[in-house]
Amino acid sequence: MNPETVSTAPQSDFLKPFWSSLLGPPWLIAVLIFSVICAVRFFVIFSPWPLQELFFAQTVALWALPFVLLTHAGRRKIGLSEQGITPTSLLLSALAGAACGLSFFALGMGMYGPSPDNWCISIRNYLHLEEMRGLFPPAGLFALYALPAIFLNPIGEEILFRGFIQQAFTLRFNPAVATCSNSLLFGLLYLYIHGFWQDAGGFHIRILSAALAIFLMTCIGGVFTLCRALSGSLWPAMAAHAAFNLALLAAAIHQFAH
Repeated sequence: MNPETVSTAPQSDFLKPFWSSLLGPPWLIAVLIFSVICAVRFFVIFSPWPLQELFFAQTVALWALPFVLLTHAGRRKIGLSEQGITPTSLLLSALAGAACGLSFFALGMGMYGPSPDNWCISIRNYLHLEEMRGLFPPAGLFALYALPAIFLNPIGEEILFRGFIQQAFTLRFNPAVATCSNSLLFGLLYLYIHGFWQDAGGFHIRILSAALAIFLMTCIGGVFTLCRALSGSLWPAMAAHAAFNLALLAAAIHQFAH
């Protein structure tokens, strides 16, 4: 039997043939998609123009990713199936995500307080809580941000990181490398919120606090991957991610919008 046939067969069952022939192996496509998502988010954040529609468009593109790129078998392999979805798996994953969110917030406040090195301050600025608290009471602010926190990033990012990247790197390397890769890339993505900043002197980076934030977000990505692995489905990982966002949002509003 031809060894090359053995190695490429699982990949041909994962990606639709058109994309394999056009863009190459799954792991390379995963890196390309990650790079595009990073570029879009940094452009939206640092552009002088309001481009929130572009941010929403890339989120919708991530939702569509498995249906555009993957075969039916590929969608099943990344965990887009009902298998593994139980009330217990969803509840435990949500509790794990909420614990990660509150711990992440508490560490930022405990280590850096009100300084700009605090990633909680960056989250406050990203959400415009200082401006918005004059327009809405805390409960209204939470309601305003809760829907995007549950449905926008958690679904799209879990499809990309715990779904496509995890499986693509597993096919090329092994599950351990895939888990480390998807978690690290997940941590690096959030440099657009805390890490880089801009003033009249140009662009700057908060090296130490950004590195710590990346490390913590990488560990949190590992927790989401564990939820995916234990259940066999992406949906518990999405529940963990949504609960992480909601806990972080609630803590930020309680701290900064009262």
